[in-house]
Amino acid sequence: MTPILYEGTKRVLAIPMTRGAYNEYRGWTVPANEDPADAGFLVEYQDGGKANDPRHAGYISWSPADVFERSYREVQS
Repeated sequence: MTPILYEGTKRVLAIPMTRGAYNEYRGWTVPANEDPADAGFLVEYQDGGKANDPRHAGYISWSPADVFERSYREVQS
C-alpha cells in the first residue's frame, strides 16, 4: 500500500487544554504511557463529522500544541 499525500483546510473551534484536562473532560483515564501535563487543545471541527460529545455540535478531539500550532492560525473577527 502506497500512502498518498493530502493537504487541506479546516475551520475549527479550539480551547487550550492539557491532555489530562481533556481526558478528565471526556470522563477518561490518561493511559500510563501518556503525560497528562502535555500542552494541547480541545478541537471542535465545524465542517463535518458527527458530534461525539453531547456538549458540542461538532466532532471533538485533542491535539498536541505543536501539531495544532503548525496547522491553524487564529481568525481575527
